[in-house]
Amino acid sequence: MIARPYKLYDVVVVGGGLSGLLVARHLNGISSKDNSNKNICWRLFEARPTLGGRLENDAGGNKVDMGGAWIWPRQQPRISKLVASLGINTFTQPDDLSSTRIQGGAVELVKRIATELPSEKIKTSSPVVACRLVAAQRTNNNDNPSLQSIISLKLESGEEVRTRHVVFAAPPKLLSKHIEFNPPLSHAKVRAMEQSQTWMAGVTKVALIYKSPRFWPLSISNAVFRPASKNQPAFQVYDGSPKGDSSLSALTFFTVASLSNAAEDDDATLARHCVEQFAQHLSSSNSREHVPDIVIEKFKAYDASHVKRWPKENFISEDEYPRGINPHPEPNSFLAQSEWNGQLLFAGTETDLHSPGVMEGAVGAAIRVIDELRHIY
Repeated sequence: MIARPYKLYDVVVVGGGLSGLLVARHLNGISSKDNSNKNICWRLFEARPTLGGRLENDAGGNKVDMGGAWIWPRQQPRISKLVASLGINTFTQPDDLSSTRIQGGAVELVKRIATELPSEKIKTSSPVVACRLVAAQRTNNNDNPSLQSIISLKLESGEEVRTRHVVFAAPPKLLSKHIEFNPPLSHAKVRAMEQSQTWMAGVTKVALIYKSPRFWPLSISNAVFRPASKNQPAFQVYDGSPKGDSSLSALTFFTVASLSNAAEDDDATLARHCVEQFAQHLSSSNSREHVPDIVIEKFKAYDASHVKRWPKENFISEDEYPRGINPHPEPNSFLAQSEWNGQLLFAGTETDLHSPGVMEGAVGAAIRVIDELRHIY
């Protein structure tokens, strides 16, 4: 029987969030070191229907962040440098002068990078379900046949993709649950992946939109709460107002949605519970300053609300009904280590060794993997 010919890629990137897109950006258009003068052959597969991972704006087109949002320029030089290199403007977070946000929302990063990449090399709605190391095969590279181990990736659709190297740029916990590796990954790697926490996966964000300029003092909009099961799901609130529209303002809450007694997916009730909790906080003796009743009533009279239930997002979370928030991920060297003699590489923010979980970590992990690839191609 004659074996079917197949396309052999140099690198396949699994995951189309910020980290995976940065790796693809590096691969795009660079030439191999093997004197063939051929561009590296790469593809990117994203499990979800859209690119961006945990970066997303509100559904109302107001450019309000519903995922990752902040940059602390003094502590996060890599994401700051990336934003500047893409020509994206930032503005100071109104109620936290040490941090900035991205004009247009953090998803603007994804949009800018994606426009630089050929769309035919990116495939969404394409979960990878198996990763297998094929026995050494004879390849024809620059007319010099050689033996090389090849990786076979199986997609949920049944399609098989073959490649020399794979960059996994997705939450490690999800990789451990959704992808079968053969041969198995090292015990230390598997343990680290299973125990890792996917930042934001348990958080539901609620944005309240006001069709008016900001009417509240900034000293009250950055607050931390104690969530409770009696319809008090929020644990933090901040000024989420977008830049560039003085006629619109926004408050954004971090919540544990399961602590609200609202019916499942009842976003309107969840939003109401958040503002009622905030009003109660402002009226209590624990409030940092006295807030007039008229301001509290204005908070309750929001014009629209937008809810992003990250726990219910496929390929983001494994727990639809979390009862609490996981601790922020800590650096773990095993998550960053390559496998299969360097043919499997791992990006994604949770694998970063300096700032895991945040956008700085996504950039840092991509830079680490790009450096690893430079030694190969």
